[in-house]
Amino acid sequence: MLSFDPKGATKIYRTPRREFLTGTVMKSASVMVLLGALVLAGRGIANAQNVATVSVNVSSAGKVIPSDFNGFSIEVDDAANKYLGVASSPNLVFYQLLKNLGKATIRIGGNSEDYSCWNPSQAPRPAGCKFTITQDALNGFMKASAATAWGVILGVNLAENSGTWALQYGVAAVNAADAFSGSKLLGFEFGNEPDLYSSETFYDDSNIRPSGYSWTNLVTDWTPYISAFKGNRTTAAVPLVGPAYDDSSDVWRNSHLAPFLEGVGPSNLGTATVHEYPTDTCSGNELEISQLLAESLMSSYVSMVTTNNWVSNANSRGLPLQLDETNSTACGGKAGVDDVMASTVWGLDWLFTNFNLGFSRINFHMDTAAYSAVQVVGTRNPNGTVSYANTVKPLYYAMYTFSTNAQRKAVVPARVSTSANIKAYAVRASSTGPVTVFVINKDLRAAGTVSVRPSEAMGAGSLLTVQAPSLSSKAVSYGGVRFNNKTGLLSGTPATTPVRPVRGSYSVILPNASITILTINP
Repeated sequence: MLSFDPKGATKIYRTPRREFLTGTVMKSASVMVLLGALVLAGRGIANAQNVATVSVNVSSAGKVIPSDFNGFSIEVDDAANKYLGVASSPNLVFYQLLKNLGKATIRIGGNSEDYSCWNPSQAPRPAGCKFTITQDALNGFMKASAATAWGVILGVNLAENSGTWALQYGVAAVNAADAFSGSKLLGFEFGNEPDLYSSETFYDDSNIRPSGYSWTNLVTDWTPYISAFKGNRTTAAVPLVGPAYDDSSDVWRNSHLAPFLEGVGPSNLGTATVHEYPTDTCSGNELEISQLLAESLMSSYVSMVTTNNWVSNANSRGLPLQLDETNSTACGGKAGVDDVMASTVWGLDWLFTNFNLGFSRINFHMDTAAYSAVQVVGTRNPNGTVSYANTVKPLYYAMYTFSTNAQRKAVVPARVSTSANIKAYAVRASSTGPVTVFVINKDLRAAGTVSVRPSEAMGAGSLLTVQAPSLSSKAVSYGGVRFNNKTGLLSGTPATTPVRPVRGSYSVILPNASITILTINP
């Protein structure tokens, strides 16, 4: 019996299966169950045996998942050149993909925030400015915010180590936000993963900071930035965000997060931030689907966060803790692992896990890496405009599933009894509303039926399935339909199947490589 409490980027440093029920709206519950059983039998699962029992305490509501929990992190240059686009050539399809997820946050940062410059001619080290942020690009960030109602956390170059120079960008950002009604500038983030500054070489053959760079040196570097931004009436009201510690140097996050927060003064911050990628392909590391989906990977992460008090170190100082850069695999990820159905089931589990740990928000990082939820190619046209080719990837289906079915609802306790790698979560908007149960099949082979047993008698339910032909398939569908890359919209109406209780229990088909979403009416 397993109990579940209700409560990036490419870094500079570091057999065919049968398709089933895809794209088909099944109007008959009996037909759906029969076909599901036939498919399972075809996969060697006689009589569609029960693979899990999920018990849900529908009367015990926990914390409410905020509406903006599930967001993106995008490199500065990629945000301007691809994802958001400049104001004169916006990426409207990506705008739609943002709107599909509700209202959340975009963190515009990553490694590029420390080599992007607003006005490189006045930077102390202009040679370090590999990407120039133009007014059109900055306007593009705020135009996207206004059009989608997504807030922006804006990364600011700390590597240049000049608060007065960086302030020019801050003032320009506030003015740009004011120019686009409805835009939301949620904070300035100073630097990206400064715990790696002594080993990174963005500029030349020398490192960003000398050997021995410590959290006390980081506080020293932050001090003039705080003075500049808090001392200016244009930027003073915008919260500051940091320290954006990297996931490869646990000693900083585990031992130096609290000292840093104290050193810069919690009152000077709006949000504390850390980064985490649970696997990596750095230094030629290999990665398989079995490693990404292993329950030991998730449980060891939970242990690390709780044992080292990441969330409480921030919360006890009056600050939320945001995982503002994360994804499945650091150093680019691996094709066939991070860009297939395996990332969908991992991603939904990751979202629930991090909410239950107490994070205020998480931001999935995107660039050209395999793990990106959306990939974009920008092409400059002869007339100066830019055309964008957007591709929705498997991770996006996890984000959409979570945003559409879980956000704005309270988590209720769900316990799953199984010998397979199957996870379960449940949410409810009110004590008299429907209960939604998510069953996530992360097992490499298991498939069958799942019995869902609410703690009190309830009414009829409906079932929606997110699935692919296999864990290694890119052909993920939501209720049998997929997102159209040219519109950003689902290509049809997702199929749902009615499910009625038998002696208080709901039996649903759980194929391999799938997530079932059972919504039970009161």
